[in-house]
Amino acid sequence: MSSGHDVGREMASVLTAPEAEMYVEALKVIPIKKIGQPAWLRQHEMLEKLNMQAHVNAMLNQDDFIKEAFISFDKANVLIYELVVMEVWREKVKPLLEDMGYAKSSTMTPYIVQYHEATVVNLLEALTYSRDFVEAAADNIVDVIDYCNRALQYLNSRTEEEIEEERRLENLPAKDFADMSSPEQLRYQTRDLRFQIAVRAVSILRYITDHITCLPLSATTRILNTHDMPCALVELAVHPPWVREVDGRVEKLQENQKWEPIAPSERLQLSKYEAQVWLALYNLLMEPECRRKYQFNTYNKNQILRLRAFLNDVILDQIPPLTELRRSLEELSIMQPPAAEANVVIEQMPELREHVLGTGKGGWRPVAEHQMKKVFNDNEDTMRRQAQALAATYNVDTLDALFPEAPKCAVCGEPATKRCSKCKNEWYCRRQCQVEHWPKHKKLCATIASGAKTPAS
Repeated sequence: MSSGHDVGREMASVLTAPEAEMYVEALKVIPIKKIGQPAWLRQHEMLEKLNMQAHVNAMLNQDDFIKEAFISFDKANVLIYELVVMEVWREKVKPLLEDMGYAKSSTMTPYIVQYHEATVVNLLEALTYSRDFVEAAADNIVDVIDYCNRALQYLNSRTEEEIEEERRLENLPAKDFADMSSPEQLRYQTRDLRFQIAVRAVSILRYITDHITCLPLSATTRILNTHDMPCALVELAVHPPWVREVDGRVEKLQENQKWEPIAPSERLQLSKYEAQVWLALYNLLMEPECRRKYQFNTYNKNQILRLRAFLNDVILDQIPPLTELRRSLEELSIMQPPAAEANVVIEQMPELREHVLGTGKGGWRPVAEHQMKKVFNDNEDTMRRQAQALAATYNVDTLDALFPEAPKCAVCGEPATKRCSKCKNEWYCRRQCQVEHWPKHKKLCATIASGAKTPAS
């Protein structure tokens, strides 16, 4: 396994600055109908590598040339379009494809298409940290705000049944996974993908609120009053979905998207996601411009005052500016909040989402049928082209450097040291497991191996 220094050196080589500029300049709007087709897969490859490099730059404190490229080539709108079109695909097209059996032959492309939304969200999370990028994205920032609002609503409305099902699949023995049908395997592989995406969206919202003074007035109004996002954030602070109790122990979701047990003495230590909620609340409730615009009423006043119970000294030591928020809440509890400034605001609409939804006015079934024919089929040539694109994106050596976690056996889940010599994609702890898994792995192995060896056209 690579050392941290070696990993850093490997990670830095995902893209050079000139390569990143070339990738960003080539980004374009691809219609929802063409998701999964060769041009889309090439763009997925570019965005995945841009995402990797953006996070490498942040981790190693390097020059942020990914952000600069998006600003220089005016491509923030294309990235936001990618966010919106994948959400619409998930809502409108994916259910139809599931009914048509789109994962019957292979989970490879169905998974990558679903994972693409996570890639875009992850890249936006890295870019919205910068005020320059948020300013460059101002024309379409309402689409991002609305997306984040839907993510908050999802996090606040998850049922116990959904959460229990995620836990069941999370603890599924690897042997049971090997016995699943392809659609069942896809369900397992994407079991918590939407949750992880929504969690990232909370971080995006927090970064947007960091730069709220540079947003158009209509965007600020949409955050504060159209959606009343402070109240949605209060609910996340009171009932955090990234904290759970399992068999009597408390676990928290960490930045690596893994649940880890927390010692009783450390339960008040804030995770990244808990801190993001508090920082977003601080921005929205303490920024003078927001205080002037926020329309208080009895309901949201009472909701916001719920925060007082959580602002203890341990939390304040971790985020000292929250001391001001606690003082402000004490004042709010005994005073009538000031009336919001009366301003005429021309409401800015989520133009990109409206545009994408407009393409489905004739129904979404023709889109799903087209994708079944062109993308999600068992044609060997189609699968080979897809494997070529994915092999170019997910270079094994690069991924090993980026994610140096010890691999597990695809059959029994034990620590694995043997990798499939053909596709280099699956791991096994012993020969017996590899032989047992071969009938199920054979077809996909051949496809990936041929794709990795054949230059993409």
